Amino acid sequence: MKFRIAAFLSLAAASPLLSTPASAAPLFLPDRDVAVTYQLAAPGRAPQEYRLHYNAAGGLARIETPAQGIFVLADLAAGQAQIVVPFLHAFVEAPDFSDLTRMIAHAGGARFTPLGHGHYAGMECEKYLVMNDHGSGTACITHDGVILHFAGRDSSGSADVTALSVDFTPQPSGFFATPNGFSEISLPPGALAAMLQQQ
Repeated sequence: MKFRIAAFLSLAAASPLLSTPASAAPLFLPDRDVAVTYQLAAPGRAPQEYRLHYNAAGGLARIETPAQGIFVLADLAAGQAQIVVPFLHAFVEAPDFSDLTRMIAHAGGARFTPLGHGHYAGMECEKYLVMNDHGSGTACITHDGVILHFAGRDSSGSADVTALSVDFTPQPSGFFATPNGFSEISLPPGALAAMLQQQ
């Protein structure tokens, strides 16, 4: 569970593999509001669809996991993240994911090597090799900062993420807030992951 969400959060900004640029870094956060449907494939697991919503003005991301009935809210500028569990009418603060959002928001600094052009979800993108001391991968990024494809490996494992559709409609800031009436809950270490693995 943690790897799948972490891999997907990292995708929102071209991955946590990004560190000090060896060449000019591309724009790796969308410069306008967007909603993207992705397919995430990881070894030993059936492919899953995820939906990323991004509010450019606020640096806010919402990652929905329909198969599990949960979603993650991330404030990249504030370095905060929550896991929202609708069937419990509750949310859980996610410090591990919050650390990841801080890496994303500050880019962690990246080494990019251009690899040519790509085409996914009916859009053109530029391919890059992305490397740092913790892993490597390839990313195909549009000129306005939308990740259309990412494949990489780090200490958590490997993942391949491909955009299926891209929609540049406005994403209202209220869509990225914890729902009214939801309560914060605390769970023992590992309890949330174990519960979500069963969904």
